[in-house]
Amino acid sequence: MTFLRHASRLIHQSVVDYAKDQLDALGWFGPDVPFGLPALTVIESRPFVGSNLDNKVEAGVVAITMGNEPEPVLEELGGPLSAQDYAVYVDIFMAGESAALAVATDVRDAFLGRHASSVRAIPVINQTTSTAVPDWMIRFEEVARYAPEHTFPLAWHSVQLTARVWFPEEVY
Repeated sequence: MTFLRHASRLIHQSVVDYAKDQLDALGWFGPDVPFGLPALTVIESRPFVGSNLDNKVEAGVVAITMGNEPEPVLEELGGPLSAQDYAVYVDIFMAGESAALAVATDVRDAFLGRHASSVRAIPVINQTTSTAVPDWMIRFEEVARYAPEHTFPLAWHSVQLTARVWFPEEVY
């Protein structure tokens, strides 16, 4: 395969589904949420522009968004393997600082492959067929947790990472 239509959408959804699966495995959606906190809600868009927080954001929201998409880079001299980096932002909004920190470190550790069910690389999933796209892989790199600012009355933490996607691309 040399071209995948709507690749960015499929990559974003694959990352979102992976994060949801990891948070679910760690108990953040079930009846016994850690520390007695409310269950999390995952959204797929950032609820603010710049530092203006949308009034609709409530405690327990995790927003997973993608940033810039630079040019792909050839990885093999004379071969079809290419790589493209996607900036991924996981913003966590909680009622208190310690709750935001707990969720953010679980998210960070999931993308670093530190939990029993987590890994550092996943396939790109075709959401229409629920199958892996042949020869397309995502590896999580440059994973870091940040505490950008306190957005009273919510605490805001962010996990930022690079989703490096490897895929075959024939260049003529």
